[in-house]
Amino acid sequence: MGYVLASDDEISLVMPDYHSGTFDLYEIIRVEDSEFLGYISYYYENDEIAGNVSYEILKEYSGHNYAKKALKLFAKNIFKIDDSDLFISILPNNIASIKTAVGAGAVFDRKIDIPLHSTYSLGGRNKYANRYIIKNNKGVNDEKNKIKKHL
Repeated sequence: MGYVLASDDEISLVMPDYHSGTFDLYEIIRVEDSEFLGYISYYYENDEIAGNVSYEILKEYSGHNYAKKALKLFAKNIFKIDDSDLFISILPNNIASIKTAVGAGAVFDRKIDIPLHSTYSLGGRNKYANRYIIKNNKGVNDEKNKIKKHL
């Protein structure tokens, strides 16, 4: 089946056995019937334009908040093994993806200009994207507890 990063009562995030490369690919699988719903990709390097996380749900499964649930589950579990923040770049007209990211805990970080020569520009059609971030607060509570102990 592959490596299971995380699972709850509704979905699992599974890295397929066939996967290899410079990023991690996790299939979003519905638990009740093992149906493939979509994927989350996690890139080891944060691309200045694209960020380090992308996600997609198949059209026939959209509208059920699977992407939001998967992104929340992903962030919670990837933060246990990686210290990086999650950066998600979203075109400003992609309202569904913005709602997904914000619903999963992302906050607006900044506007990113897309150079004309970039593949993300699509020949100049896309001028900019909005960067959202899910902060890795790993160790924040540990620091607060250390301060409390000294008081």
